[in-house]
Amino acid sequence: MHLLSEALERRHWSLSLAFWLIAASLVLSPVAHGQPASDPFAGNGKSSVWSVTLGAGALVRPTFEGSDRYFVSPVPLVSVIYNDMISLDTSGLNAYWRKDGLQIGGGLTYSLGRLQGSNNVFTQGDERLNGLGNIPAAAGLRAFANYKLGPVVLGTTLTKYLAEGNNGLLIDGLIAMPVRLGDHTTVTGRLFATWADQSYMQTWFGVTPGQSITSGYAIYQAESGIKNVGLGVNLRHRLGANWILSADAGLVWLTGSADYSPITVSNVNMNILAMVGYRF
Repeated sequence: MHLLSEALERRHWSLSLAFWLIAASLVLSPVAHGQPASDPFAGNGKSSVWSVTLGAGALVRPTFEGSDRYFVSPVPLVSVIYNDMISLDTSGLNAYWRKDGLQIGGGLTYSLGRLQGSNNVFTQGDERLNGLGNIPAAAGLRAFANYKLGPVVLGTTLTKYLAEGNNGLLIDGLIAMPVRLGDHTTVTGRLFATWADQSYMQTWFGVTPGQSITSGYAIYQAESGIKNVGLGVNLRHRLGANWILSADAGLVWLTGSADYSPITVSNVNMNILAMVGYRF
């Protein structure tokens, strides 16, 4: 039984790592559950049907939502846009339509899940989650709409995950404002909030009677509601015609059941990403 458990743990780790690497390879800048950190109405600077960007960078993020520990990982960068209608990027695979100041679309996205285990600066797991079980990686469906009101972008995204043990519903709201600093640099500030249903909150922040016995945490029933609010800033700088530097930082404050969960160590989390890419 012990060997079977270890084998299942290794299999889950391999699958989750694969999901994470695939997801990370799509990242141009980190966002709150697929919300754009930059102006979705900005041109890609190319007149061709295809726009492809390749690169690499480093990501710093918490070991889990509500953690006070962080880990660092190198990440590849792949961003593909076809005819300003189909994109493969930080939010997943999307198809969209736009007219004037309105953009509407949908597609496939992902959740990376959550791992137990021991933490160091280069691993995702955290021993403080031991006994709670792993949350599996999951594919998801999403629908989104963005509206440009003057210099401000208003956005909302609905995401439904589809895996057994990770099937929550999230609704994100975003206000973003890109500002051009000269011909080569754009800075985008953003404010965002996320509502989560009871299934998501219980999966990520609740403690069942069985989990209480194995982990030592008190039983906790998490409820639906505003999960977090946050703010962030994204900086993009073009080096010549093709090279792009991107840096992004975000602060997230957990609220409601997420804040009061016995799992939560810190209700303030930080995400930092720095990347360099080459646009073809």
